[in-house]
Amino acid sequence: MRQMNERMMAQLETRLETITEGLFAHFFGKRLQAHDIALQLVRAVEDGLELADDGDTRPLAPDNYVIQLNTQVLQQLNERYPALAQILADQIVELAASADYRLKNRPQVQFLPARQLSPAQVIVTANHLQSSSAQTAALHPIEPADHHPRPLNPQLIISGHRAIPLDKDIVYIGRAGTNDLVLDDAYVSRAHAQIRLRFGHYAIFDTDSNSGTYVNEVRIREHQLRAGDVIRIGETAIVYMEDDPDQLDETDAINRV
Repeated sequence: MRQMNERMMAQLETRLETITEGLFAHFFGKRLQAHDIALQLVRAVEDGLELADDGDTRPLAPDNYVIQLNTQVLQQLNERYPALAQILADQIVELAASADYRLKNRPQVQFLPARQLSPAQVIVTANHLQSSSAQTAALHPIEPADHHPRPLNPQLIISGHRAIPLDKDIVYIGRAGTNDLVLDDAYVSRAHAQIRLRFGHYAIFDTDSNSGTYVNEVRIREHQLRAGDVIRIGETAIVYMEDDPDQLDETDAINRV
């Protein structure tokens, strides 16, 4: 099964800018970029993949998408490009076909206002519409581990002394108590970053935090993590660690001698 990748996301970003005649770059500037919607949309497709018990091994992509934007930004977007939802639905069809995914129905895309979001933030959620047919096959979530081996013993070392094992596909980091990793740091946003398992590797994503997310002292929006990477969130240093499978194989061979 082919996965949507960074190349496909870049294609979607380019198509959005071309179709809307540069609306994002020229009107919204740094507040909202086509890259932001493209990235969130591709993630939503990947996270919502499911398999059906109908003998077809191609995964089903979600066919219902809700895009939340800042209220004022959405109003301006609707005024200047009211057909954007339909355009995005067409692009989802093309991207699903290029990744060898199936769609049970034509995608539906809906924009909703969200006052709590900043002008630069976008949230995309996706699900599968229920078919009216009583013979619809049962759906099962895709397990990424079936296609990509997970990192060995991945963990985060917080401030040099607290070890947190990474045993989830998505880890939310921030100051709010609802996060998986809560950091008591005044310089950390309530919802600051995410660590996600993608294509067999953990990657960290900044979720439009106020102070930014840094890896090895370089500010990032997203970064595939490697053992020894030092993440800085606010004033908190976090080291990402994982075991090297090659070294483990060598150790096992020595022990068998």
